[in-house]
Amino acid sequence: MTKSILVITDVHDTENCSIKKAHDIAAPLGDEIDVVRFIRCNEEEVLSEAELEKESAHLSDYVASVFKDYQQKDTIRTQVVVASDIAKWVVDYCQDKDFDIVLKAGHRSETLFHTPCDWELIRQLNIPVLIASEKHWRKKHAVLAALDPNAKDDEHRKLNDGILKWTKRWAETFDCEIHIVYCLPVSNILRELDIIDVKEYADEHRAEGEAKLATLLNEYDLPNVKTLVTAGTPERSIPHCANELKAELVIMGSTGRTGITGKLLGNVAEKTMHNLRTDSLVIELNV
Repeated sequence: MTKSILVITDVHDTENCSIKKAHDIAAPLGDEIDVVRFIRCNEEEVLSEAELEKESAHLSDYVASVFKDYQQKDTIRTQVVVASDIAKWVVDYCQDKDFDIVLKAGHRSETLFHTPCDWELIRQLNIPVLIASEKHWRKKHAVLAALDPNAKDDEHRKLNDGILKWTKRWAETFDCEIHIVYCLPVSNILRELDIIDVKEYADEHRAEGEAKLATLLNEYDLPNVKTLVTAGTPERSIPHCANELKAELVIMGSTGRTGITGKLLGNVAEKTMHNLRTDSLVIELNV
């Protein structure tokens, strides 16, 4: 079971969805909760002691109101931090702690849901990161986990293992529907030139894909799991499946690329999240 949850929020999180979502998962998944509210600043800005105390008191009072029914209130810690680089502060803070999951709100706008801070956390933290949307879960929510049963190298096999372990943990903890999706790779060029019809391609290879998923799932004893085989690019196919299933949570892996490689190649998880409008639990594997 998860023992410690780090909740990241900031003054722009007007709906406080990260704190509310932490409450939803805290009782079954967490014994300790660390809530950090950030105030962004630059070198020219200085926050007075009185302003900082006011923000700290407001955060403490709000968390107490949200967690009023939480039996382990004495394990909740709150703090307000003034920082110019939130991701760096969180990465440094996590080095001295033993968090099992980091929870942060994604900020929605007309064109952008996730922020550069989200990407940096995903790339640099070797801890599962839950990016929360403002949507509320249904009583019996649906979870979609994305796997690659064709993984040949140890790193991607470890990603599959991490995704399935968290999926099983979620299934055992919450009354939810579990769906596993395998996206058959099809290049954009072949698809856009109509050289391959992705629907026909998925239909032709569905039985083979389902057999591979069944072999992979045999080791994890997931009850009543449903499998899907689709085709195309993951960044399009996975959000489409999530939308069709009305999934509240998508679990996927990230190779955690950093530096120039990350900037040039990006990450499939990041590209997928850009098209998702639901919660994302990203399992990290820094390489």
